[in-house]
Amino acid sequence: MTLGKFKIFVINLESSSDRLAEISQQCALLGLTFERVPAVRGSELSVSEKRRCYDPQLNHKRYYKQLNDGEIGCYLSHMACWQYIVTEQLDFALILEDDAVLRSQLPEFITAVAGLEFDWDYIKLSHGSRKKKLLQQVDIGEAISLGFCLKLPSTTTGQFVSFSGAQKLLQTALPISRPVDIDIQYWYEKNLQCLVARPFPVGNGDFGSEINKQSSTRTQSGQRLKRIWHKCCYEFWLRVYRGRIGKLPKKLL
Repeated sequence: MTLGKFKIFVINLESSSDRLAEISQQCALLGLTFERVPAVRGSELSVSEKRRCYDPQLNHKRYYKQLNDGEIGCYLSHMACWQYIVTEQLDFALILEDDAVLRSQLPEFITAVAGLEFDWDYIKLSHGSRKKKLLQQVDIGEAISLGFCLKLPSTTTGQFVSFSGAQKLLQTALPISRPVDIDIQYWYEKNLQCLVARPFPVGNGDFGSEINKQSSTRTQSGQRLKRIWHKCCYEFWLRVYRGRIGKLPKKLL
């Protein structure tokens, strides 16, 4: 099975050399090669740079709290990967954060996804605090399956992004108003065809991602009632746009 134009990107802060060494060792054991994408340290953005990419007013409208420097930097880091996919005209890419724990079946996932004969934009390879219920599911071989979730997992530790997915994500990325993992959960705003892998081939490291945790000295406290309101609105629109999910083939050709 040919992979076509495919790359693996690992998002990594310049200061996190230990994490780079760890993910390098994991990839080497699985026979995978990757390109390092320098993570954006949000705290080092100038006022004008932050103003160009982040809109506090839109953030206030679309999310329950202000974003911290780390969340802004994390979003920009993922944007850099999406831009590489488009610029290099890749068929798809595997994007990993540097705290990813790679499972042994990841190479089989890569090969299976390369052979998919239906359109897709984005595939989640890791999960957050709770696994989401699959609405549909299709076996893609090697005891691997893909399915639709109405509510996507909220982590961005590992994901496949196709050329079309990268285009759609870039078109709707700026100005930043939500954390990147939360923003992708609003797949219906971006017309994204999103899937979730099972079993999950990428785990979340116990040490957590430094990319997201950079923050200013100012504490960002959310408003509880506003959070509940946004959650209720989100659940409502998920059901409205449920019909956009489409159908998976019963089997692969």
